[in-house]
Amino acid sequence: MVIMQFGGAEQVFLDLWGERLRGDYGRYGDLHPYFALFGLAHWVGACVVGYALVPMLYLKLTGRRIRDFYVGAGGFVRHIWLYLALVTPILLVVWGVSYLPDFQRIYPFYVFAGRSFFDLIAWELLYGLQFFALEFFFRGFFLQGLRPVLGYGAIFVMLVPYCMIHFLKTAAESVGSLIAGTVLGVLAMKYRSIWGGVMAHWIVAIAMDVASMIQKDMWPHRFWMP
Repeated sequence: MVIMQFGGAEQVFLDLWGERLRGDYGRYGDLHPYFALFGLAHWVGACVVGYALVPMLYLKLTGRRIRDFYVGAGGFVRHIWLYLALVTPILLVVWGVSYLPDFQRIYPFYVFAGRSFFDLIAWELLYGLQFFALEFFFRGFFLQGLRPVLGYGAIFVMLVPYCMIHFLKTAAESVGSLIAGTVLGVLAMKYRSIWGGVMAHWIVAIAMDVASMIQKDMWPHRFWMP
């Protein structure tokens, strides 16, 4: 989590890549036209390292199999309908809160998502990769690691840091993370798969971006940036 929070910080990105992404880019000024997207890619990379690669390395070094930590399909495919049923009412709530100024201030997470469909698709794919890393850490590595000692009680230990990473967003999302984290934790342990959580998270995240873009009339009208 330290790697994600500080290694993925904007200042680290600027220190490493800021000068390399400066130059004469014509109508785009002195910053690379995808400067902001590269910054988010840096953050996603830090999340993948901290949430997935470091825990996976630890598992390999301690002689455990990564696939035992819910990265397989498990019972996800047979119960995909359940995840979709859980996501549907959340999408209705997302549309309702998309009218709020606080929501529109944060989303879309990538400020140039409405510039072109390439920007939007590239960002959402990066976002999806981040959710895989997130789910692996909290609903795979965390829960299966503590399961032998705490059983389903591991979920409540996992909820503490999981809620804390939402503090920089909105109060509603922080409270919602406790509910969603509990549900996704129970399902991950029951069906031994993180993929339902990855799918649910990704669908809701895309919906939040799209809903805000519609409210702010910033839907892209071209595939590629001019």
